[in-house]
Amino acid sequence: MRLRDLVTPRELLYPSNLLTISRLLLAPITLFLLSKPERQRTALICLALTMLTDAVDGPIARARGEVSRLGELLDPVADKLLVDGTAIILSRTRGFPWWATALLLFRDIGILAAAIVVLRRREQITTAASSGKLTTALLTAAALLYVADGPRSGRPALFVAMIPFSLSFFQYGRRFLRLIQHSAS
Repeated sequence: MRLRDLVTPRELLYPSNLLTISRLLLAPITLFLLSKPERQRTALICLALTMLTDAVDGPIARARGEVSRLGELLDPVADKLLVDGTAIILSRTRGFPWWATALLLFRDIGILAAAIVVLRRREQITTAASSGKLTTALLTAAALLYVADGPRSGRPALFVAMIPFSLSFFQYGRRFLRLIQHSAS
C-alpha cells in the first residue's frame, strides 16, 4: 500500500491538517528552545502554543466534517514526536524522571509499531484511545509545569498523568490484539 492510496492532496488544505503540519514543523524549534535553559520562557510559550494545535485540530476536523486519513496518520506522529522529545530534553535539563521517559518511549514505539502492522495487514489507520488523548493532555500539563517550575510542580502532575498512561498500555494492547485476530480470521 502506498501513501497516495491513503490520502488525497486536498486533505493537505484542511485547517485541522494544517494545524497538525504546523505542530510537526514547530516540534524541532520547540525542542531546541527546551534544550536551552536560558530560553525557558520562550520554550514554555512555544510548547504551549504547539500543543494547543493538538487540542484544537481534532474538534475542528469533526466540526467541519473533515476527519481525514492524513490527519489520522500525522496527528499521532506529531504528538509522539513532541511529547517524547520533550520528555527526553526535560529529563536531561529539568529533573523529569528518566523512568517516565523510558516508559513513554516504550509505549509510543509499541503503539507506532502496532499501527504499522495494522495498516499493512488491514489497510486501516488506528486512532487514539480515550486514555491516550487524556495521557497526552496530562503529560503536556506536566511538561509545562516542569519547564515553568521544575520537579516541585511538575512531579505531582506527572504522577496524575501516569494513571491514564497506565490504562492506555492496556487499551492499546487489547485493541491491537483484537485487530490482528480479526485480520487473521
